[in-house]
Amino acid sequence: MTRLIPLLLPLVLAGCVKNEPEAVVPAERTYTVDEFLAQPDLRKKISAVCSNDPGRIGQEPNCINVKRADRIASAGSLGDMPRVVP
Repeated sequence: MTRLIPLLLPLVLAGCVKNEPEAVVPAERTYTVDEFLAQPDLRKKISAVCSNDPGRIGQEPNCINVKRADRIASAGSLGDMPRVVP
């Protein structure tokens, strides 16, 4: 019985380890900002994943690129702004 304790101890301790699934951005490759701008559905999908867990995956290349694409898409262009005539 005393010989089994050293063998069972690692198994018991292994059950105490918290195994969290690794957060991964659902993309098969790194997309550029222009590609995210051209594919709004993909941009929304990746943006939702990145903004849901910015502490873990916010610095992945796709998260950085999608944030930039979101800023560009939401800003529009200066030509879209109303003109103020004095």
